[in-house]
Amino acid sequence: MQAYRFRTGRIVLITLLLAALVVAAVSAADEKGVVRSDASKEQLNLINELYGKNITVLDYMEQVHPKHLVGVPDSVKKIMAQQKMNWWGKEPAQDQQPVNEIARPATPAVSVTATGYKADWRTIHFGGTTTASGLGTPPWYIYNEAFLINHDTGQTVDSTSASSQNGVWSITSSKDTLYPANGNYYVHSWGYIPSPYYAEGSKDTTIFSFP
Repeated sequence: MQAYRFRTGRIVLITLLLAALVVAAVSAADEKGVVRSDASKEQLNLINELYGKNITVLDYMEQVHPKHLVGVPDSVKKIMAQQKMNWWGKEPAQDQQPVNEIARPATPAVSVTATGYKADWRTIHFGGTTTASGLGTPPWYIYNEAFLINHDTGQTVDSTSASSQNGVWSITSSKDTLYPANGNYYVHSWGYIPSPYYAEGSKDTTIFSFP
């Protein structure tokens, strides 16, 4: 009886280990071609400096997030260079709609979600998701960036971003910000696909306080 229990326990343990390996392999496959980036202090200063200026999406990406452009062909960059950067407002909006600026035979769309809340006494959790639709196959490139904005000062205090060149329908960025200043915050989440037709969208959370 004791030997039977021992063998059964080993079988269960081996099964759990195999399941963990499968999950790890799937996660690694999902991350193939994904670039993730948390903004540095210098990048945050640049975001706040550029805010509101008449620049293109390509201008923004080249100046703030060149890492996300590695491997992107010039033909796609040309499309991004034709799109004006749509900045968020000083107050969070709740009715943003996808932006599709070029007439086209098909109509790809981008939907964006945003999340932000006080996770505990020292942490704000924030992030966003960009999801593409209306295409026969997943877009070659998809991007999401979530901005943590101090409503009291109007400054972006943190940012996290993710992009994929692996042909996926959706991409998510998320981050925990430790020990932010006391105040009121909201999150602006922005995402786009540049090809085969440019489409973008955005979403804001409501204002929440910390602590």
